[in-house]
Amino acid sequence: MPVTAQIVLPGLFDLPLHELEPELLQQKLPHLNRILRLATAKPNQAYTIDVILNTALALHDSALQPGLPMAQAFAVAGAGKLERMLLCQAIHLRPDMHSTVIVPIHSNQNNLKDIDIIINDLRDLFKVDCDITAVADGVFLLCLKEFDAPVHYPHVLSVLGKTANPFIEQSRRILPWYKLLNEIQMFMHQHDVNQQRMQRGLLAINSLWFWGAGSRPQVLDSNLAWYCDDALLNRFAESLGLAPLSCTEIEKIDSSRDALVIDLRLIELLKAEHVVPLEQLLLDIDSRLLRPLLAMAEKGRMQIVLRAGYEFDFELKPSARLKFWRRQKNLGNWVSAHEAP
Repeated sequence: MPVTAQIVLPGLFDLPLHELEPELLQQKLPHLNRILRLATAKPNQAYTIDVILNTALALHDSALQPGLPMAQAFAVAGAGKLERMLLCQAIHLRPDMHSTVIVPIHSNQNNLKDIDIIINDLRDLFKVDCDITAVADGVFLLCLKEFDAPVHYPHVLSVLGKTANPFIEQSRRILPWYKLLNEIQMFMHQHDVNQQRMQRGLLAINSLWFWGAGSRPQVLDSNLAWYCDDALLNRFAESLGLAPLSCTEIEKIDSSRDALVIDLRLIELLKAEHVVPLEQLLLDIDSRLLRPLLAMAEKGRMQIVLRAGYEFDFELKPSARLKFWRRQKNLGNWVSAHEAP
């Protein structure tokens, strides 16, 4: 089989294209447009970051464990049973007409300070039920003491802005977890920090989003080249025996082994605070990531699979360069042709 480079770019087909100049989409993203023009579109059902990576790594049946088992990567000696671990992050749950929407709490200095105060109080109050330790700014590891962690929660970036209702219904089936979750939310809702935040017109930090539970899989291909700049995902890769590389090193890509390139910046821009303008980010992805990979493919050394959590994945084989007769395509063509009526 040919060497394959998989590019994971969640959010690529969810961008507000109406905010971009047509010239950018049509002319200034030549490498992305070449992939979208020449690649074969393959029907896809991997929409969350977790399922995309489970598919890309061929870890296990995502129907049985839809979440990515990241929490165990942060375990320390004597921390408890690995199956009882979850990552968590503060969110705001906003009641809507018929649902509850998951809203981000942005990671600025004031919010992180408030989150730490609430988490410290949670840690003391619920110490019989769980241990909570910080693993990054605003991200915590929760270790349950009496039962295994639920595995149905996806990565937080895959749910921000969406309804929590399906996950609430799934949680109801795990009674001890549902009871603990309700108690945590009631405590957070009533916390003095939230009363002060609401007086200042800020979002209440009224819930936590949990994800990353499950059993650690075995990666068969330990020779896989992993390129990513997300610290949490890189820690997960290390737990699988992989050696993470920065996306800034993509120019050094080795055509003798498979590669996985993960860039979360587009979905972070859509779901959370991000200071880089969308146009600048797209230009950087096209030049810094896609250009060297496409050069390998056009030399016949590599095939490319673009995975973006869209209804199609895009598979570009070295022979695709012969499809010169295909008309030009860009993001706008795909989104307008396949958006819901």
